Amino acid sequence: MAASSIEDLLNFEGHFETAAVTFLNTETGIDVFETVTETDLTTPRLEVRFEMDESEDFTSLREGGAAPTTEDFTDYMGAFIVRVITDNAVGGQATNHATYRAKCRKILLYSGTNWDGTTLPYYDLKWLRPGACSYLADEDFNITEMVWNVKFAIRDDAWPS
Repeated sequence: MAASSIEDLLNFEGHFETAAVTFLNTETGIDVFETVTETDLTTPRLEVRFEMDESEDFTSLREGGAAPTTEDFTDYMGAFIVRVITDNAVGGQATNHATYRAKCRKILLYSGTNWDGTTLPYYDLKWLRPGACSYLADEDFNITEMVWNVKFAIRDDAWPS
């Protein structure tokens, strides 16, 4: 499926975050929000964020530039971050924090079928690998941040004409 524009094709963060919201919400049963939001502080909640890292060497010729022979980057690395947030002042959430964290890990470890041509029509996910994890207790809130390393490629048929 071709992207509507180069800008849409290169909106990696938006596409990965949108794809994750749906399946994480379904699997965990708690609210999931794209990129950090301070307008809705519902707890328990998950916040998802995608951050770009480096691209790999030029891997193919695409018509994305000034001429048909322009080389474009097609393979990329990134970080997918999930924050699990619970509120100790609300009954049972502190106890459930570890459960939500474990559910997220399980879902992401076995999430290959969730990142398909329907949820990510422009990209092929090569792998999603667990990275760093940190925990913070901030006043009434318990916050776990899990970082997953991502490698993906722009699909050949995703380039707009």
